[in-house]
Amino acid sequence: MRYALSLSLLFCAPLFAAPLAPPESWSLAGEWRAHDANDPDFVGWRGSDRAWRSLRVPANWYSAGWDHQGALWYRTEFSLPQRRDAGRLATLEFDGVDYFADVWLNGQKLARHEGYFQRFAVDITSALTRYNRLAVRVDSPFEDPQKNWPLRKNLMKGILNQHDSRPGGAWSPQGQDANSGGIWSPVRLRLSRDVAIDNVILRPDWSQGLTQPRLRVEFVYRAPAAKAATLDLTARPDNFSGKNYRLSQAVTLQPTGGETQRIVVTLPMPNAQLWWPKGYGKPNLYQVQVRLRDDRGTLDQRSSRTGLRQVVEQPQNKGWLLNGQRLFIRGTNYIGSPWLSTMNKARYGRDFDLVEAMNANAIRVHGHVANRALYQAADERGLLIWQDVPLQWGYNDTPAFADNAVRQTQEMVEQFGNSPAVVVWGGQNEPPFNSPWMGKRFPDWNKDLNRNLMQRVADTLAKDTSRIVHPFSAVEEHYWAGWYFGTLANLLEPAKTATITEFGAQALPRLATLRTFIPQSELWPATTQPGDPKWTRWKYHNFQPIQTFQNAKISRGENINTFIANTQRYQARLVAIAAESYRRQRFQPVTALFQFMFVEIWPSVNWGVVDYLRHPKPGYTALKRAYQPLLPSIEPKSLDWKVGQPGQINLWAINDLPVAHPGSQLRWRIAQGDRVLAQGEQALDIAADSGKKVVELPVTPSRQGALRVSVTITKAQRVLARNQMEFDVAP
Repeated sequence: MRYALSLSLLFCAPLFAAPLAPPESWSLAGEWRAHDANDPDFVGWRGSDRAWRSLRVPANWYSAGWDHQGALWYRTEFSLPQRRDAGRLATLEFDGVDYFADVWLNGQKLARHEGYFQRFAVDITSALTRYNRLAVRVDSPFEDPQKNWPLRKNLMKGILNQHDSRPGGAWSPQGQDANSGGIWSPVRLRLSRDVAIDNVILRPDWSQGLTQPRLRVEFVYRAPAAKAATLDLTARPDNFSGKNYRLSQAVTLQPTGGETQRIVVTLPMPNAQLWWPKGYGKPNLYQVQVRLRDDRGTLDQRSSRTGLRQVVEQPQNKGWLLNGQRLFIRGTNYIGSPWLSTMNKARYGRDFDLVEAMNANAIRVHGHVANRALYQAADERGLLIWQDVPLQWGYNDTPAFADNAVRQTQEMVEQFGNSPAVVVWGGQNEPPFNSPWMGKRFPDWNKDLNRNLMQRVADTLAKDTSRIVHPFSAVEEHYWAGWYFGTLANLLEPAKTATITEFGAQALPRLATLRTFIPQSELWPATTQPGDPKWTRWKYHNFQPIQTFQNAKISRGENINTFIANTQRYQARLVAIAAESYRRQRFQPVTALFQFMFVEIWPSVNWGVVDYLRHPKPGYTALKRAYQPLLPSIEPKSLDWKVGQPGQINLWAINDLPVAHPGSQLRWRIAQGDRVLAQGEQALDIAADSGKKVVELPVTPSRQGALRVSVTITKAQRVLARNQMEFDVAP
């Protein structure tokens, strides 16, 4: 497709004509042409593209309708007015290409880039003409299962390359289906004069205290020659009314020789408004602009948004402090889609509405770096983020791969670290050296595999001192009792770690959703044996029959409706028991917990408490109760209830918020059917940021059937919180 770029629409001046022309930028989004590039003899940067097919940019090629593995050629054309001014620089800017990108302009190869999530710039000044043909060879390789996949992967793509929730699952031969490759994020052409600013890195400086913050501003630039300039730095309130902060100073730009240079300045921002998570204050944001100018006008400028907030991890499991306020993290693991181009700010906002309504205050962006719109949406609403690097399980263990991972990790930190919502950098998820279960699956596993990779990535993350760094997500922090091992009763045991980054169980979605990907003929497999071939399609869509039938011992019942109800009931019960158990252990030792996971990311049966069509399951409602900031928690001393045998229920008052509730009442009722076994009330003063056991209740079931516990916290006849649980009573 040919683009005719008329800048008169933007600036009422012809390109390169006026010496005072400001920096300019426009999108190259639209319908490009594409061709299979897996044939190494096919040269896609030259010749006609009439036989090529149309392909949307930006988009992952799978989501744009092309199910492809390997490489594609992309081509487009654009034209410019003929005149140029001296000193004019042209930059092609890609916000994200998955995974390798080779860039040609007018027959000249100008760049090669590796990594799916990074923004990268290509200087096209020397190759730019009036009529231009842009060609990009994009390669998202299929990793060889006989050599490197999945234990020794070569692509730093995290869950986009291997995961339980992908098409085909984590370990099947189909586990790399529905490739995420493509020019999936925006492409822009930028024009500037004498210098190009590629990135602005913003970090708060708290050396003068919370009331006297300073902003460390580092900008990355390219300049073909030395240049004296004036730097104008401005921080303006973005989502509130307040004071502007400004700084101007002379700078000398050094020639970069095609590489980049950096300049760091500090902007004092006394009495600036701080960024707060929801429930603690307002998520105040500042728009920060870096402008370089000389006596003829602006050379280049770049803006980025940030918020000022201080994050401190206290020792001895005393919790995380944000702006001096202690937080307890009630989180969930989140992946919006395995095809990131399908997500936008509105869709992230829709998901985050559900996250917040579930009373979660944080998400773990699990095993990947997401679309930039995710971070924008989280910043604006005060949703906390634990951000993983895209390293999932095992990788090539060579020093060269570690070098590559360090580079990409540094780019993640620099390009996404302006987001105040990101309060944790998380390292590799379940690295092989911490996963002895891999020894049963892979003969070449060893106890030190990826140890050096993990440490080098963690050390890179630790260079950012403005947030918490979690070196890797350990199997010891994944509390999978009741699903991969053990029983629900194990969830009542004392936690052994301060962070719990995974817990949960699978549940089927509603029947209408299930029918969208499981045909009627396969809705009721003949047996519960996992090896039955009629489970093949189910397993491709992530269902785990071994864990469902053998570990969790969930009954299918008489038909598909009872099967759905039984799995949903089990998931709801598990997440409620687990979440309340670990909340009762707040700061002794638990500081943060993240349920796995929030939403099913494609048409599948997995651990989501919301299905892929965004319909909540009963597990969502159960977690919503268990995650109430003010919670009357129900603690069964045992889950083994029998008729006539005494048991015990303890009731707690847990308050995560910085607001006390003196003069409250705790009321309870324990019954089987219409028979009341215990009821009462007790006055209590609930302190801010507190949790304590209020009452111990002996209970003896009188018959079979559900034992129902209902409890409320009231104040002045107003209900502040309510909770309920049911327990099965056996003969």
